[in-house]
Amino acid sequence: MNIAEQPKLKFLGVDIIKLTFETEKPLVPETKFDLNIKPKVFYPKDNIRVFKIIFELGIKADNFFSLDLIALGSFEFDRDVNDEERKKLANINAPAIVFPYIRSFVSTLTSNLGNITGNIVLPTQFFDGILEEIKESNDDLSKID
Repeated sequence: MNIAEQPKLKFLGVDIIKLTFETEKPLVPETKFDLNIKPKVFYPKDNIRVFKIIFELGIKADNFFSLDLIALGSFEFDRDVNDEERKKLANINAPAIVFPYIRSFVSTLTSNLGNITGNIVLPTQFFDGILEEIKESNDDLSKID
């Protein structure tokens, strides 16, 4: 019985490519905030070894503050892979690898804002299912290619 070696997936890091923060007044303790997270995937047509995970994250506490960011996680395989393998690893593993970096970034940023927001620690997230696929880059995601 021959067991095929799986391709090795290399995580190349996370880049924050857009950050917007607006505040009206310091956050009152115990204020609830809305969290919106949308991971997406981008597969460059010219290189089947790489893909990008794009996280659009929004945090909003009405009448207090809003924080929006776009983060880009980059991945590369050690060899050519078929489309099925690439999509399987992108949908299952990649969001779980990228999210802790975003979570840490938000925690550090908000703790450095002092009393404006206090330290916001995002809850652990589980990503399940097929990610929306970005076919072409747009203005906000111009650094993808």
